[in-house]
Amino acid sequence: MDRPGLASFGYAQRAVRHARVQLAFKGAFSAAAAWFVAAQLLPDDIATYAYYAPLGAVIAIHPTVHRSVTEAARNVAGILLGAAIALATEALLGVSVLTVALVVAAGILVGGLRWLGTQGAWVPTAALLTLVVGSQDHQDYVLAYAGLTLMGAVLAVLVNMILPALPLQRSARSLTDLRGSLAGELDALADDYCRPDDAAARTERSGTRHLDHLLGEMRSAVRESGEAADANRRARHHRETLRDLHRQARGLEQLGFVVQSLGLLLDDQGPGSGSLGGDSEVRLAASRALRALGDAVRAVVGGRSDQGLTAAADDAVDHLAETLRAHPDDAGAYPDLLITGTVVTALRRSLTVIRRGDEDDLRA
Repeated sequence: MDRPGLASFGYAQRAVRHARVQLAFKGAFSAAAAWFVAAQLLPDDIATYAYYAPLGAVIAIHPTVHRSVTEAARNVAGILLGAAIALATEALLGVSVLTVALVVAAGILVGGLRWLGTQGAWVPTAALLTLVVGSQDHQDYVLAYAGLTLMGAVLAVLVNMILPALPLQRSARSLTDLRGSLAGELDALADDYCRPDDAAARTERSGTRHLDHLLGEMRSAVRESGEAADANRRARHHRETLRDLHRQARGLEQLGFVVQSLGLLLDDQGPGSGSLGGDSEVRLAASRALRALGDAVRAVVGGRSDQGLTAAADDAVDHLAETLRAHPDDAGAYPDLLITGTVVTALRRSLTVIRRGDEDDLRA
């Protein structure tokens, strides 16, 4: 019988290890440290604007050191650009309703510079604040605004470097989710070819949009893991794991493209068009080959396949090809035979991707 205290401790331990929880702790500490330094250790004329220091920390705290540095630099650049717009506008036209409109418009236009990324939104904000809030003493205000924001950002980057994240779990989870969905999609395509007697046993299609979402999530997670390895002392202990994640991601991306193409092909020539209504022997062989490939994909663990299931899928695809060759004169009468020939090619490409993962693992 589990003790409630041990269960609670285990839950708390998992929560603390969660990437978002760790990010929250680092962000909170960085913001508090930035506020303390700005409010307690700096001269009073600068401490008046102490709130910009924790703001800089919040802006700069990101899951990876690389992104923290990049976003902090972009933010400070955005603030300086906005301040320059405000100072130039006031010098020429003063402060008025018209100049407020002008600095905001100019800030939005300049904020669209691609290299600023999402931090471009700070250009009109900085321009407006410099023009309106800092109108009494522009020089001190701009120095305090940009300087304190930069100080907070630097503190956040230092905290991230001291306590670097390496989000391997998110990457591994995204690979598992995508692999499971691709296997399920193959099962659903098998049901399209040969519908099960029990309607409840039919596998529902994931849909292109869902697979696109999972592919995007996988790319984002693996890219974040790669970024997190920069300036990360923990990464040298996980180099092989990182390489393995990237190998798996490449393989799943290729497999995802093949499965999506297969789904689109069968959607265009699906039950509604009558193009899959041909020879029952061919349909059964195609269904079995698709399902066998789904089993092989589902069984891949850590980039390594189950050789028995992969061989079974290979045999099922060969059987489908032999069944098609036994109907050489039926292609005109049954257009689905031509479609199924394309399916054979797609299945063989998928098996090649799975085997390539095993070969890459042996070379590594």
